[in-house]
Amino acid sequence: MSQASLTSTFSTTNSFSVQDFSVVLDRDGYINFNGFEGPGQIEIYSIIGNKIIETSIQDMFQYKLMSPLELGHMYIIRVTTNGKTKTFKLVAS
Repeated sequence: MSQASLTSTFSTTNSFSVQDFSVVLDRDGYINFNGFEGPGQIEIYSIIGNKIIETSIQDMFQYKLMSPLELGHMYIIRVTTNGKTKTFKLVAS
């Protein structure tokens, strides 16, 4: 399994630092959530809108989720933490 292609990343800026957020499917079949902190919620949808998984996490810092994704398909991943939602498109390949 090769690393999935990431089609969206987001950055936020405040007066002290720049925070980058990313979601990456690694070769071991885990989805890595980078740049997030604190408690949060992860939702994964198929490209046609079917909910694949929804889970609540106590600490999003360097969180890894075993991937329920099928290779060759595109997914929408919504991550909510600290009252903010980030949305990513991920192609499992």
